[in-house]
Amino acid sequence: MERLAVDYNHRVDLARRARVLPVGRHSVTGMGIRHASAAYRELGGMLCRVREKSGLTGDALARNLGWSPSTVSRMERGWRQSSTTDVIQYAVMCGARQAEVQPIVDFTRVAERQEGYHLSDRRIDGSLQSLIFHESSAAHSIVYEPQVINGLVQTPEYACALVTAFNPDINEDRVVGAVRTRMERRRILSLPNPARFTFFIHEHALRLRVGSGQVMHEQLLHLVLTTAMDHVTLRVVPSAAGERSAVGGAFRLMEFQEHRPMVYLDHLDGGGLILDDPGYVRRYRELVPMLADVALDEGQSREFAASLADEYDRGSQRGVADVLAEEQPQRRRGIGLRRGGVEPATPIYQ
Repeated sequence: MERLAVDYNHRVDLARRARVLPVGRHSVTGMGIRHASAAYRELGGMLCRVREKSGLTGDALARNLGWSPSTVSRMERGWRQSSTTDVIQYAVMCGARQAEVQPIVDFTRVAERQEGYHLSDRRIDGSLQSLIFHESSAAHSIVYEPQVINGLVQTPEYACALVTAFNPDINEDRVVGAVRTRMERRRILSLPNPARFTFFIHEHALRLRVGSGQVMHEQLLHLVLTTAMDHVTLRVVPSAAGERSAVGGAFRLMEFQEHRPMVYLDHLDGGGLILDDPGYVRRYRELVPMLADVALDEGQSREFAASLADEYDRGSQRGVADVLAEEQPQRRRGIGLRRGGVEPATPIYQ
């Protein structure tokens, strides 16, 4: 820790003198890259949040550092292979304290290794923050879930039952916070001009009872309604496909307009493994047509989920017929959003 403090103080001094020392300018020169990696894009998001918190504009920060505005812009968009020195200079000039800078410095070292993958956990800004950052900029997200229904299409009751099942000693405040975050994440499905989402969900996940029968009934009805939107697709992978339906664990494949595709894998210790090396990602991309080949089509999938909802709770006042009657307004709402209709934004995606 003492060594870190000395190193930090030294770099703080460099940051304050960046406008007059050539090293301050040259440390970020000639470091443009052909592909913006997931790690450098995520690092850029962290830096951007630090700057916005300070109230500085990109141009003002560039002037203070003696850098060009394009250097700051490329750093924030992940198109610069920023060094630890660059990052500390940037953050300190924004008025960040050592405790705020340390997680960013740690993540910079992860990005500098350029391994084509990185583990995003609670030590470096948190797994969920990483997932939110990348999925909010993706043009198409393809999700495969073999065990449970994905968080983006969960109901509060289903999410609560999952959170407490995996963490039996968790306190009520943390449960409420975890469920609230999942519900806020769902809003990405109804943003103006939303991205495309394809959910491949195994039949096992739909049949696995999470919570009560009523919880499952409402969860499956919610799934049917959500996937009625034009940009959201449900494909059920049937158990009847046998070994052809066993393609491995859950994954999220995200495709972007300006970047290479990446894969996100949940990690048991509250983290997420992010893959963006083409060699790592290729295998997951090859799985998608395999899943599509064995999965039910869209109409069959939603009919199957609706029939399961009735199996879970035939006595519910809200039955399949009611849900199917709601599909047309839901589809019109999806079309409206695609054409620029506006729904209030959630703070997570602002």
